[in-house]
Amino acid sequence: MSDVSRRTRILVVDDEEIIRESLTGWLQKDGYTLGAAPDGFTAVEEVRRSPWSILLVDLKMPGMDGLQVLEEVKKLQPDAAVVIMTAYASQQSAIDAVNLGAFQYLIKNAKNEEIRVIVKNALEMRKVRNENSYLKRELKRSHDEKTRSPPPSIAIRSSPSR
Repeated sequence: MSDVSRRTRILVVDDEEIIRESLTGWLQKDGYTLGAAPDGFTAVEEVRRSPWSILLVDLKMPGMDGLQVLEEVKKLQPDAAVVIMTAYASQQSAIDAVNLGAFQYLIKNAKNEEIRVIVKNALEMRKVRNENSYLKRELKRSHDEKTRSPPPSIAIRSSPSR
């Protein structure tokens, strides 16, 4: 189990207990830290309480659907990767999910290996975004330091005329 796996927190949000249990059990075997929420409201509360790397969110849930959860999560933790899962895929819901910032739109009958690849890709995307943010901050800091300090003065002496 790698350090990345242990530090990665994945929240599974689904109103079907069997889906929550199977996904959390399977991903825990890969060494990830898992949480589960039975509905969108609980998921949003979990996100308010602590940071999550990835959320696997069912599209169709009573009360607050997956797209509403996605919107709220992006407000609270913009860097969280949200994967929308559904057994009722449609082109429109896929477009809506991507437009709202979903990392991936996944049909629920996906194989474990597909989910493993999606989690790996989501982690890689987060790593690249974090590195990009760090480099932008460093570039700005370096630029600010250069523009704040006055240029070195050069003293020019003229030799006396004879």
